[in-house]
Amino acid sequence: MSTPIIILDGALGTLLCDTTSPEASASPLWSSIDLLHNPSRLADVHAQYIKAGAGCIETATYQLCRETLLRSGVSDEDQMRKICHAAMQLAVDATKDLKPTGNNNNNASVALSLGPFGMCLHPSQEYSGAYPPPYNTDSADAVDALEKWHRDRLQAFQKASNDAFEEIDILAFETVPYKRVDEIIAIRRVIDSEEFRGRKAWISMVYTEVPKEEVIGRITRKVFEDIPFGSTQRGIGINCTKLENVREIVRVYSKTIIDIGIRKEDVFLVLYPDGGLTYDVNTKTWSDENGMAEVEKWCRLLQKIVEEAVNDGCWGSIIIGGCCKTTPEHISELSKTFAAIQ
Repeated sequence: MSTPIIILDGALGTLLCDTTSPEASASPLWSSIDLLHNPSRLADVHAQYIKAGAGCIETATYQLCRETLLRSGVSDEDQMRKICHAAMQLAVDATKDLKPTGNNNNNASVALSLGPFGMCLHPSQEYSGAYPPPYNTDSADAVDALEKWHRDRLQAFQKASNDAFEEIDILAFETVPYKRVDEIIAIRRVIDSEEFRGRKAWISMVYTEVPKEEVIGRITRKVFEDIPFGSTQRGIGINCTKLENVREIVRVYSKTIIDIGIRKEDVFLVLYPDGGLTYDVNTKTWSDENGMAEVEKWCRLLQKIVEEAVNDGCWGSIIIGGCCKTTPEHISELSKTFAAIQ
């Protein structure tokens, strides 16, 4: 393919819940729970994904922040720093110890997983985007409050270990509710700042539906317009979203990028949809409504979407992997598929 395809890893939280760490499902820390007592479990998951062919892995930090640590009984500042450091270091060390299958002997890169403000609430509000004051949509102070929250959280990782933070390749702001354009603006302020504009970053949205074209276009513009001089490559993504909803959103992403006129070398696309199962919040169970949970079927549809995005000709690279309920099997299938056609 004319556009480089990088394989991302799959789910951390649901994989841990289904295998070694069922307690993660009830923890405020979610996939970070093993950082407290069983970090080797996380190290093993990172290794599984790299062996499956992932050229980029995410840290187990999606729900790791001051609020969730406090709710998990961690109040000591030094312990908080050690936990944040451990999360980064585990992923960095995994990439040094192993090399992805068929990746030209290059080490995998590391993305710092950063969930939206909604993930720190109880219950979490990534899908609804319903935040309390002053973070609520109707508040005039929402952007400022969200900017401070995201900046403080990012700086907490940096202060936990500047050495480990410097080995992070990408800042991955993910599962941002698509209706919360104010949160996209807040994240942009953080990554546009002199402190962080030199860091490669992506902003990935969660879509509970396929919005109108003008809504998707507005989101795309907020992610990319008026990027300050000296900034590194920026990405836009879709994660924690049903795969069958991804194609139309990507089409509008591409159309808007072309309309804006951004050089393809400056932008990348990130796609890591759910593994095909649907979660029922009432019964707290997963079901397969349409057969999309079949690994091969899931992979083939994602392949078609990626090929269409490549043909759009506007992306410098495309990163693809999986979110909830995806496994090393999904990533291995993706790796084999794209190794055969690149």
